[in-house]
Amino acid sequence: MAESLFGSFGKSSGGLSLMDSPAEQPKKLRVAAYVRVSSLSDEQEGSFDNQKTHYTQLIRSTPGWKMVDIYVDQGRTGTSLTKRPGFNRMIRHATEKKIDIILCKSVSRFARNVLDAINTVRELTQLGVRIIFDKENIDTGDMASEFILTMLSATAQEESRSISDNINWALAKRFERGEPVFVRKLGYQKNEHKEWIIIEEEAHIVREAFQEALNGKTPAQIAKQFIKKKYKKINGRTDWSSTTVRLILLNRDYTGDVVCQKFYTECHLSHRRVVNDGGKNQYFLQNHHEPIVSRDTFEAVQRELEKRRKPNRNTKVNRYPLSSRIQCGNCGGNFHRFICRGVVRWRCENNVKSKELCTMRSIKEELIMEAMQEAFLERYQIARFMYDIERMQKDLTRAVAVRDFSYNRLRLDLERILLEENIALINANGSEADNTEEQLEELKSKRTSIEKELKKKEEWWELLDRDFAYREEAKTKLEELNSLRDPALPLQKELQNISFLRAWVVRVKAISPMSFSMQWIDDKETIIELRKE
Repeated sequence: MAESLFGSFGKSSGGLSLMDSPAEQPKKLRVAAYVRVSSLSDEQEGSFDNQKTHYTQLIRSTPGWKMVDIYVDQGRTGTSLTKRPGFNRMIRHATEKKIDIILCKSVSRFARNVLDAINTVRELTQLGVRIIFDKENIDTGDMASEFILTMLSATAQEESRSISDNINWALAKRFERGEPVFVRKLGYQKNEHKEWIIIEEEAHIVREAFQEALNGKTPAQIAKQFIKKKYKKINGRTDWSSTTVRLILLNRDYTGDVVCQKFYTECHLSHRRVVNDGGKNQYFLQNHHEPIVSRDTFEAVQRELEKRRKPNRNTKVNRYPLSSRIQCGNCGGNFHRFICRGVVRWRCENNVKSKELCTMRSIKEELIMEAMQEAFLERYQIARFMYDIERMQKDLTRAVAVRDFSYNRLRLDLERILLEENIALINANGSEADNTEEQLEELKSKRTSIEKELKKKEEWWELLDRDFAYREEAKTKLEELNSLRDPALPLQKELQNISFLRAWVVRVKAISPMSFSMQWIDDKETIIELRKE
């Protein structure tokens, strides 16, 4: 770490002198760290874990500092803020006056977009939040460094553009040499000589897909057939979909020919991939490898697919309060919304593919709504027409605090294990060397268990963070209700609104079409059994 920033700052915030009185003890500064890696490779995975451990130990060991959180984004790009939930949660907490200092490894880890970086730094500075960048030795508490920060951010953005250009140039040269990029696909693998060779036990599935398409079957019908036959996809699963089959039928690679650069990245900042309709050169490599289907068969299937193709009139993806929040208790899949004869229903994604994968029937939205209302009343109704509004408000307010408490407990447990591992390694050459290996294995097992629990919790906490808007809206509604002489009737009307209930209900598990488990913001559950239809 940069001694001039972290070392001196920690010392200046140190303990009391003999002349200090307890009343004069300075308030501890609330310190957070932001950690990001842009890929999920093993090398970056190690960097990711090292950064988290380093910042945790640094903040915990620096006098005058108090740990807030380690905000993380793994496998996220730095050129855009829209797909970085950890970063956005950190900014929200800073806005809520929960952070005094943010630590970050470098400007490029923070943002590679100049405008985003400068605007965010200025926003945080106005809130009284300092950012300390380790690599560049910059402390934004000194606003004389804003010019330097601007230049470094511009350099980071230019570096991102340069890397993108270099990758595109290298790919173009590779295609010119007749070397396409190999992406693992059903039926082919690459050998040690970089040749594409056929895997016969997979190739027969590809041939069957093309033959069935020629026989007039749709991709959806072929997918159901493959599920019944328990054919495995590349990932080893058998949950075939019409999209998976269609992608096979559209892939010219199965003819032995390769079209390179069918897509390209439009901009190094947006990372938006677009179809190459002439914007860049394409490279056609004929007879590059052994075919699985003939060119005539491929072209005939393309004509069949074109006949059935319907114009896509609706490109907008609609999101609803329950989207991605109803989980199938039978197979673990997500439920999707659809309307049949004017009735809104939710259906398990695996059941849509085939009843072979999941037998859960579709569920009317009104039943899910009824279950949410019953669970809410069971939790917050004191008596008939009497509700514990104060508890509702407390639960909304404490949602993040409960999450932070749970996170800090797990982080402390992890730090304790890491400390014990370090002590064991130090003693490896001492009198306790004989027991070190066994002790390290036991500690590693405990550490792995805590890390798995942390990962599982982080997925839950991300759901909580996405519900921030629901909670804020519900808080406003409750304040309005509290000002009324008799809030019971208006509250009953609010209970007809799914968005209102979603402030407390994070996820719904459909155990059966008439049985549900409501998972609350405090991670507790309520089982609801509805009356028989």
